[in-house]
Amino acid sequence: MENIKLMNMCKIIDVNTNKILVQERVKNWKGLAFPGGKINNGESIVKSTIREVKEETGLIINNLELCGIKNWYNDEKNERSIVFLYKSESFTGDLILETEEGKNYWITEEELSQKDLANNFDIMLQIFKENNYSEMIYNSNNKDWDLF
Repeated sequence: MENIKLMNMCKIIDVNTNKILVQERVKNWKGLAFPGGKINNGESIVKSTIREVKEETGLIINNLELCGIKNWYNDEKNERSIVFLYKSESFTGDLILETEEGKNYWITEEELSQKDLANNFDIMLQIFKENNYSEMIYNSNNKDWDLF
């Protein structure tokens, strides 16, 4: 049986300004992405997303909508990593501009396409934006990501 590592990520949309919250990540997965992180043992997936967003941005999100999942398998570790991808237009609180995870700021969708994105985040964006896909999985045969 493979080991499972669970994570989350959330696209936060400010409907008043038509901007999205991004995080300029500085740790092991560097570049622009949405806030998120690990799911603790026994923790609810939704509650873990709310917790991670609060820790990394200071915002309290609610009314989360599941967009899909990203997953990949690591042969060397016999480990599957699964990231639950959410979005929310409902939040309160004051944005923390920078944490140990990186800088947080609001930009438009158009500006996002011109930024230095985290590795394969451009593919993940298709799941956040479109209803055509619900899963992104790494295909080790062709060394690329498949969308379903």
